[in-house]
Amino acid sequence: MSMYLKTLGIHVYFATIKDSYCLNGKHLEANAKATHALKSTLNDDYLCRISNFDLAFIVWNTLVSIGEQKQYYARSDADDESDASNL
Repeated sequence: MSMYLKTLGIHVYFATIKDSYCLNGKHLEANAKATHALKSTLNDDYLCRISNFDLAFIVWNTLVSIGEQKQYYARSDADDESDASNL
């Protein structure tokens, strides 16, 4: 996704990774493009979690956080299964 955001423009990409990049009002178009690009690629489950966010930085970091949580729980489930098989 970050490669796609870079193809939309470096300011669009920066809107997703720099927390204060759009707060001064200078890069509002970049923020709008980044937010639209992120939201347009999501399924309903993810979209409902971030639909009320207007800053691309918050949308991006929320999605990263959700992804890391899912990976953590997937690893935890795998660890539990391997512990049970050792009994």
